[in-house]
Amino acid sequence: MVNRFFVSLLILCFFSFNASGIPGDNPFAKNETINIGKDVAWDIDKQQVFAAKTVSDNKGTYYHLQYDNKQLKLSISNDAKGNDSKQFNQLEVKDVVIDGVQSPLFKWCLTNQERHNRFLQQGLSVKKNICVIDGNAGTFIINLNKDTLLSLQNGSRLLILLKPFRTPLELNYDISDFKDMYLALNARPESPAIKPVAATAAAAKPNKKCWAGPPAQYKNIKSVEYDCNDASEKLDAETSVAKLVNQEKVKEQKLAAEKDKQLKLAEEKKQKELAEKLKLEEQKRAEAEAIAASEAKQAALGGEITQKMISMCDKFWSKGEHRCYCQKYIEYAPASIKASSTCD
Repeated sequence: MVNRFFVSLLILCFFSFNASGIPGDNPFAKNETINIGKDVAWDIDKQQVFAAKTVSDNKGTYYHLQYDNKQLKLSISNDAKGNDSKQFNQLEVKDVVIDGVQSPLFKWCLTNQERHNRFLQQGLSVKKNICVIDGNAGTFIINLNKDTLLSLQNGSRLLILLKPFRTPLELNYDISDFKDMYLALNARPESPAIKPVAATAAAAKPNKKCWAGPPAQYKNIKSVEYDCNDASEKLDAETSVAKLVNQEKVKEQKLAAEKDKQLKLAEEKKQKELAEKLKLEEQKRAEAEAIAASEAKQAALGGEITQKMISMCDKFWSKGEHRCYCQKYIEYAPASIKASSTCD
C-alpha cells in the first residue's frame, strides 16, 4: 500500500515537472526580449520624409520602428522590406515606456479606449484614433504630440511591450540616436553656390511696370506692381487686389448688418417705451376718472344728508329751539336762532 502511494506521488511530480518546463503553457513565463541598439541604424528617406529602424528575431519575424514627423509606427512583417505583413488574430500593446516612465500619451490612449483601459486591444477603438492597432496589417500606430516627440528626442530608451502571441514581447530600443535622426530627416539641402553673372557691355533695359489698383472708393487698399509684359504677374496682381477688395466688401456688409441690427433694436426700444408711456397715461386717466366719480358720489351723498339734517333741525328751529347736532347747519337756520358756544 505504501509503495503504491510513493509510485503515484512520483508520477504526479514527474508530470508537474514536465508541465512547468513548457513555456508556451506557463502563464508565468518571462517576457521575450529583443534589444535594439544604436548599431541598428535608421534608414532615412528624405524625399518621403520617413525613417525606419528594422530588426528581426530568430524566428524570421521583422520589426520595423518607423517615424514620419507625425506618428510613431511599429510594423511587423515576414520580410526585411516590410512588404509581407504579419497578421494577428489578437494583437495587444500592453505598454509604451520612455526612459522607465509610461508615456502619458499612451496612458491617455488606455483611458480613452472603449470597454477597458488595461491594455490596447485589437478591435477596440481609441478616441480620435490617437492610438490604432491593425492586426491584419501587423501594425501599431501612435500619433505623436509635441511633448511625446520631445521625450523621444531627449530620451535614451524606448520600450514597447507587445503581446502578439501567448508570451509578451519586449522591444527595447536605444533611442539616443533619435534626435540625430530627426535633425537629419528634416535638414534642408544646402543651396548651390550662385555663380556671378558676367557684366555685359550694355545694361539690360528695365521692364515697364504697371499697377493693378482697387476701385476708387477703396482708398486704403494699395495698388500692386507688376511687369506690364508678364501676363502671369498681371493676373496675380489683379487677383491679390480683388481678394483685398472682397475682404473690404465683407467688412462693409458686416458693418451694415450690425448697423441695421442696432437701428432695429433702437426702434424696438422706442416702441416699447412709447407703449409703456401710453399704458401709464391710461392708468392715470382711469384713476382720475375713478376719483372724480367717487367725489361726485360723495358730494351727492353729502347733499342728501344735508337736506335731511336741515329738515330735521328745522322742526326745532321753528319752535325757537337749538340742538348741538344742528350747529353744523346753523347757516340754514332762521335769523332768530344763534349758534351756541356750548356746542363747540
